[in-house]
Amino acid sequence: MGALVWLAVCAAAMAVVGTRAWAVWQPGQDAPWDKRWESASGLLGVLGFTVFTLALVARAEGAVFTGVAVAVVLLWVLAAGCVVAEKAVRRQEAQQERAARYERGLPVEARMWAPRTVWIVWVVTGCLLAAGGLAVWATQTRLDPGSARPEQILAQAQELSSSAAIVMSTALVVSVVGGAVHALARRRRHEADRARVLDAEQQVRAPSDGG
Repeated sequence: MGALVWLAVCAAAMAVVGTRAWAVWQPGQDAPWDKRWESASGLLGVLGFTVFTLALVARAEGAVFTGVAVAVVLLWVLAAGCVVAEKAVRRQEAQQERAARYERGLPVEARMWAPRTVWIVWVVTGCLLAAGGLAVWATQTRLDPGSARPEQILAQAQELSSSAAIVMSTALVVSVVGGAVHALARRRRHEADRARVLDAEQQVRAPSDGG
């Protein structure tokens, strides 16, 4: 049942990000490049997670699982590259806007991480912690196949599988929820700082408008 739930979540996420990516990248759509890179990074990231989930549900082993893992890593590397490209475009635009506002004597917003960046950092950290925990657990519970009995190896493998699922689920849930809360707080800070800049801009322009 848990696997079906994960598949349903992945299918819904793929539908959402796929629709958004098509709306941005479809021919004739003159969308800004930061929006293009953002939609591409989301699509590649969700696609990699979906492929990895399908491999786990299908219980792929051996060369098949290795190939899937390599494909997932490549998808996530491409997604990270799209995020870097998006950040570069937005940073360049922000620097140009800040320079123009400085020249005109207008207030500027404080520099802080975007809410989506904060959420991504949380999720990546959760994935790394999950992978590290699983590696430590696998090292500590490894049995010697030459001396252990088959039933011991099977029981240990089942225990490792259950513990792995608990560790991964806990780390991912905590990272996703914690990242969402932190991103929401960062978004409110962005909005408050933007309102401050707008108020200050109105005060700067008021004398000239009145005169």
